[in-house]
Amino acid sequence: MKMPDKLDSKLLAPCGINCISCERYQNPCAGCLIGDDGKTKSSLKCKIKSCFDTKNFSYCGRCSEFPCPQMKKHSKKYIKRYDLNTLESAKRIKNMGIGKITDSDREKWTCPQCGGVIKFQTKNAVNVTIHYNSFF
Repeated sequence: MKMPDKLDSKLLAPCGINCISCERYQNPCAGCLIGDDGKTKSSLKCKIKSCFDTKNFSYCGRCSEFPCPQMKKHSKKYIKRYDLNTLESAKRIKNMGIGKITDSDREKWTCPQCGGVIKFQTKNAVNVTIHYNSFF
């Protein structure tokens, strides 16, 4: 998958992850803010998504309780599994705004060799042989 010229702000998950950088995006998940079709059972049970649905926020950083224990636990898990600090990503949304974040994420998650989307789980571009493993 080639990186699009512009990222849709709806692909920015409440926790700060850009859904385009997730292996599950379009396989078959459409993104955290877009709908529940194609989501895994664990994604459907996501406590962060449930929380922002209840509180009517789109992004954790906009909540008066941010950073809450739930968000800290989520970030700790993603740091351990994927070396991805979702708490810092959520803070970027709060401090920089959506437009700057999507531009920054587009640059961060685009493979300079093939223009493909780099997935945070593998640090490799999609549909490309492993050629991009040491950038992060």
